[in-house]
Amino acid sequence: MGYLGHYDTKTKKQQRLKEHLEHVAGLAARFAAVFGAEELGALAGRYHDLGKYSVQFQAYLRGERSSGGDHSTGGAQVLFRRKSPLLLLVAWAIAGHHGGLPDFGGDFDDAGSATFCSRMRKELPDFSAWKAEEEAPVPPDAVPSFLQPLDIYRMQFFTRMLFSCLVDADFLDTEAFYQSCLPEAERTAGERLRRGFDSLPVLKQRFDAVVEARFFDERGERYGEPINAHRREILRACLQEGEAGEERLYRMTVPTGGGKTLASLGFALHRAARAGSGVRRIIYVIPYTSIIEQNAQVFQNILGTQNVVVHYANAAYDDTQEAGRRQRLAAENWDAPLIVTTNVQFFSSLYASRTSACRKLHNIAHSLIIFDEAQMIPLDFLKPCLEAVRTLLAQYGCTAVLCTATQPALRPFLGLEMKELCPRIEEQFAFFSRVTFDVRQERCAPDALAEEIACKPQALVVVNSKRMARQLYEAVPEREGVFHLSTNLCAAHRTRVLTEIRRRLRQGEHCRVISTSLIEAGVDVDFPLVYRELAGLDSILQAAGRCNREGKRPRENSIVTVFRLEGSKMPPQLRRQGEVAESIFGRYAARLSHPEAVEAYFRELYDLSGEAALDKEAILKCCRQMMPQLKTIDRKFQLIDDDSAQVLIPFDEEAEALLAQLRTEQGAQSRTLLRRAGVYTVGVRQGPFQRLLDAGAVAPLWESSTALYVLTDLSLYDEAALGLRADVSTGQAVVF
Repeated sequence: MGYLGHYDTKTKKQQRLKEHLEHVAGLAARFAAVFGAEELGALAGRYHDLGKYSVQFQAYLRGERSSGGDHSTGGAQVLFRRKSPLLLLVAWAIAGHHGGLPDFGGDFDDAGSATFCSRMRKELPDFSAWKAEEEAPVPPDAVPSFLQPLDIYRMQFFTRMLFSCLVDADFLDTEAFYQSCLPEAERTAGERLRRGFDSLPVLKQRFDAVVEARFFDERGERYGEPINAHRREILRACLQEGEAGEERLYRMTVPTGGGKTLASLGFALHRAARAGSGVRRIIYVIPYTSIIEQNAQVFQNILGTQNVVVHYANAAYDDTQEAGRRQRLAAENWDAPLIVTTNVQFFSSLYASRTSACRKLHNIAHSLIIFDEAQMIPLDFLKPCLEAVRTLLAQYGCTAVLCTATQPALRPFLGLEMKELCPRIEEQFAFFSRVTFDVRQERCAPDALAEEIACKPQALVVVNSKRMARQLYEAVPEREGVFHLSTNLCAAHRTRVLTEIRRRLRQGEHCRVISTSLIEAGVDVDFPLVYRELAGLDSILQAAGRCNREGKRPRENSIVTVFRLEGSKMPPQLRRQGEVAESIFGRYAARLSHPEAVEAYFRELYDLSGEAALDKEAILKCCRQMMPQLKTIDRKFQLIDDDSAQVLIPFDEEAEALLAQLRTEQGAQSRTLLRRAGVYTVGVRQGPFQRLLDAGAVAPLWESSTALYVLTDLSLYDEAALGLRADVSTGQAVVF
């Protein structure tokens, strides 16, 4: 009897189960071979679908039953019963290959629960027919070198990596079968989507051609400018290290304006393209979605749009174009030469249990990972994030670069020496120092600060909360040339405001901006004066990067004022950062932006925070339990503690058109539209959101789902300045 692995009801085409198992075993073995686990990858693939040998599942595939029952536990049980520690890890990966990695559980778990231990005792339909087509599993001869000595953290990390190999292999073979059922033209087009990226050596050549013309051509209009001489020196040092360097861990401490984005990309491409480097792809990890598209655009302009895959929660891909469809597919498993992603996407995947989140993990092995603005790794999860990085460097062949002007003191957590990529750091920071700091000791009233700002032709004010940004904006005695920026404005609205701000700055017109910290994240604006409410030193220096950004004004006239506001309430973590910053002001008053001051700030901050504050959910403790509860770890590892509801703002014609399309499409067809709509959404915390809901000001996009709401009362969205106002009364009335 021929057992089915897949069956297409439209074309009646079949894939034999043995063929599917062999294909998945081959792919998973190839994926796992990258980190020395080829044999275990093959075992995972060969046994993952043994449950499909049951009579019930075969009947389901032929359309004779509505359900085939549990088919992912059978192969796991076969391997588990061999009593081998390594086969147990393979069994764990197999058990989760459809529903996600379960918690390990314990010996006394009820047989009906969802833990791994309970499923190993679960009664299943008879699938013993597998023995006629498969050989009994044989445990590997030895424990892989990267798991020696056996360590619980390494084992749970490896389980996810092996799980990733299996899940991706299973998805790819299943995808290939259903592609083969399509008409030839569609099948050929679909097969092309998994290919078509240029190689890393080709991308290096393309990069070199661009930077040669832009930076190293002596005939260039700006070649002789001192600032470009410094940028060339930094870039040249990075390219040379890329050609010859062998270290696994680097830091790149480049002052604002020093060209770190291109220099870091140049280092990565030269290292990756070098013969024998072992680098398979470059992963650029960025803290904020607000600048990810900006950096990705720089890379795409140099390397070609088709070679750069952007992956974050609301990334939108143009499915009407082949390049867009290729990028969407590559975002599923990161099989592309250059991935641009976020801290949240990267680190959450490393502690995930879900198939969609883990599928990409095996492609992180032997990658060169650049952590842009490395100081933005969340303090609450600093230790588990860095332990994962250390494991990638030590066991999975990765190279990492910590890239920032405000370098955090991370060496004690990573346990490795870091090689600096920026040459002559002290001289570079002295040259790029463009501002003078003025630290005010006395607290000032918001009204007084607003009046002071109104007297300045151009100035930027950055505060710690949306509440204070709104209060200051409303206190400014005039409105002409005064702007407000916060996440109460949807992203599309913020983009429009920033466009007008840049125009006014270029034209020398009045431009006073009151913003939350979102403007600090790499937003390219250049003000003569910046006011920054007391915060962490890294935040203050990020704000200072918006002052005299192009270095066209005298340093003594480019003032960054650090102030404290009456009535401003800071959460405990931000208050602690401000206190540490104040201690640094006294010791490094004239050299606040220099690496020595920044390192002292971070050392003191980490010491003052304490061990528990750097791993607030005790993730590492959970990872080192016997055996780790992987699903629970996934649930606890939330870099963004955000309970907000997403509200779509139909404030322009494009947003209205998207809303009309979304209301007629639901389910998988709406996924691309939802991503496109992300630039028109505002996140609203539960308290204010409930008031909007009670007032009838918002409504679910679809009656069957509460994933997205729509603002129905557009009078609550101030397009001129403040964005969404959620401080409404319920509007309820009693009618007799």
